[in-house]
Amino acid sequence: MTAAVDYNTTRAATLWVQSQLPPPFCTLDPRTQAFADAVATFQSARGLTADGKLGPTTLAAMGYGQPAAAATTGVLTVDALVATCEHEAAQKVREVGGMNKGPRVEEYQRAVGLRPGDPWCAAFVAWCIMKSRQLDKPPTWCSGSAITTWHKGSRKAGDAFAVPTDADLPSKVKPGWVWVRAKDAKGAADASKGLWVQGHCGIVVAVDAIGWHTIEGNTNAAGSRDGDGVYRKLHKWSDAVQTGRTVGWFDATHI
Repeated sequence: MTAAVDYNTTRAATLWVQSQLPPPFCTLDPRTQAFADAVATFQSARGLTADGKLGPTTLAAMGYGQPAAAATTGVLTVDALVATCEHEAAQKVREVGGMNKGPRVEEYQRAVGLRPGDPWCAAFVAWCIMKSRQLDKPPTWCSGSAITTWHKGSRKAGDAFAVPTDADLPSKVKPGWVWVRAKDAKGAADASKGLWVQGHCGIVVAVDAIGWHTIEGNTNAAGSRDGDGVYRKLHKWSDAVQTGRTVGWFDATHI
């Protein structure tokens, strides 16, 4: 990962909308070095600092104005959050030096006041939201606890949440929503009553007829809540065990 790739990934859909950029930028993935190199080439040709970062000065040189979609529609915040999560997954962030430790892991933990060694799935959610919005700290509903994140976030989201008993979940759950589960169905039932239990959470990045696709921290290839890194996961609507221990989903993009 380079500084330019990291910058472009977190600014995508906030400073600019890729489809509205001129060629070749509209055809390149902003999460790649190829995109950063194309930006640097453009900057060099215009006498700008060729750092590969598509920021306000370079955008102005392109003649690009503000994104056509308004931030209040939620579209930009969704795209920015998903892009931030995808970037972390693409970096294959893993624990280093022991359980729940490592440079990037500890950056997630610090966002919500956790210490090295603390479970960090909720910290990953908070960090991604903070970074995607270019905030200095996460919103107040964020927490170092998955279940506390559910209790505070779902209340803050108003009607924009879903629980496993809702009808037509594939149409209701959206990218940019936070998914929260307990260890088992009993824990999920207790959490739905407002009790605290151990849990796990991630950010929904895609939804289809098969299931909801998430990017999660503190998990692994097997889907453990005590895993070793950031992974992209698919949870199937037909998986009774997974839906049974799910507390719910809530829209994190407007709160």
